[in-house]
Amino acid sequence: MNQSAEHCPLERMYEAEFRHLTRNLSELKARVQRLESALTRGLFLLVANLAGVVTMLVRQLL
Repeated sequence: MNQSAEHCPLERMYEAEFRHLTRNLSELKARVQRLESALTRGLFLLVANLAGVVTMLVRQLL
């Protein structure tokens, strides 16, 4: 462990792997954001359709 001036031989490999993992996490974050957007749009459409159905049922009952 007297390698104060020298770098660990595996340090470059670990740094490359860390960059790779960081890139993968960024991609995963973007995919999750797109999925959240799609789910939000779907939820709003579902609520709008449900409101339309309720409105039609109320009109038929009155």
